[in-house]
Amino acid sequence: MVRRLCCGFSIRIGSTGVFFKRHGRRFSSQGGSMRILHLADLHLGKIIHDVQLTDDQSHILDQIVTIARDVRAEVVCISGDLYDRSVPPVSATVAMDDFLTALLADLGIPVILTPGNHDSAERLSFAGRLVRSRGLYIAPAIGQGVSPVVLEDRHGPVTFYPLPYLDPLQLRRSVDDLEMASFDQAFAAVIAALPSAAGRTVCLAHCYTQGGITSESERPLSIGGSSLVDPSHFRSFHLTLLGHLHRPQKISDTVFYAGSPLKYSFSESDHRKEVALYDLAADGSFTREVITLRPLRDLRIIRGELADLLAQADNDPARQDYLWAELTDRGALFDYAAALRAAYPNLLNITRSAWNPDRAGEGGIEIRSKSDQQIIASFFRHVTGSELSQDEEQLVLATLDALRADQTGGLL
Repeated sequence: MVRRLCCGFSIRIGSTGVFFKRHGRRFSSQGGSMRILHLADLHLGKIIHDVQLTDDQSHILDQIVTIARDVRAEVVCISGDLYDRSVPPVSATVAMDDFLTALLADLGIPVILTPGNHDSAERLSFAGRLVRSRGLYIAPAIGQGVSPVVLEDRHGPVTFYPLPYLDPLQLRRSVDDLEMASFDQAFAAVIAALPSAAGRTVCLAHCYTQGGITSESERPLSIGGSSLVDPSHFRSFHLTLLGHLHRPQKISDTVFYAGSPLKYSFSESDHRKEVALYDLAADGSFTREVITLRPLRDLRIIRGELADLLAQADNDPARQDYLWAELTDRGALFDYAAALRAAYPNLLNITRSAWNPDRAGEGGIEIRSKSDQQIIASFFRHVTGSELSQDEEQLVLATLDALRADQTGGLL
């Protein structure tokens, strides 16, 4: 059955999957190759340190839409974790609706997406069969099979295999007589059972592959190493587009993680967030270009003494960023949190790298045979890990002398 759509596509639905064809003006990709924009791990509805990121996420989604338009993407692939939790807040579903409407209805770009471990595959695939006719393909929940999506350029078809998040326990419950104990076995079994396709093939998946670099904001898939997937399972595809790990990275010559479009933990403060653009040629080879994303507010760590950080704030054009302040002052500070938050409105955390009063209760300091000056020096060393400077020693002596002059008994 063939149906022509108002957005410039026709669709043929058959037993092998869904087939889209672009009509009219072709995009000016390299040599007529298929132009694919890859992203993942949107985590819409994410909250960091009790701060909702609604505006930040809407800003980055608008930026991705602009990129898709400017580079003339022919398909957008999203490899899981569209939402941060299985029942997302209304603001997150509104942001997703605006995003997909801009890509599909306004730009006429088909979208292929697969659920991740944070998503509810059943909720995400609501009305999935209906929206296929509009150019939106959502991988169904585990156990419902994998239906390929076929797009065509001037060189012929490109078959996309969007795999749902493959939890081995859920897969065992869904498929009779299928024995597996690990994510690796689940992926091996599902990929081996995929229908073959002539021409170029692209896989979308959400998993943790061997050799990948993790971040704190990624939810563990399992305890121990049973969540690791051997990337060699993807060797039959010309290109594999993965989600789950938040750092953009290359696993092999044909396997890539998009990374998250925003920083979702301070362990990601050194990440460069991006989307990847692939031009898939007639022979299955491809070129890869990364496009840097510019957040509304960055997430970063600032380090230094309190006075220096407060002085820098006045001339810091990015003082509205989400910040972790690491203070290097060795001595006691008063009301430093309030002062820092006044200077940096979106300060999320404060730590002191050189001052650790909790250590005062560890072990103890022998005082019977020590002078007052030695007791203070030992305590300072025990808490800060460093020695008193000459100026600090003189200050201690002057303070002790003043106290002795005022007191006639007690410790002093």
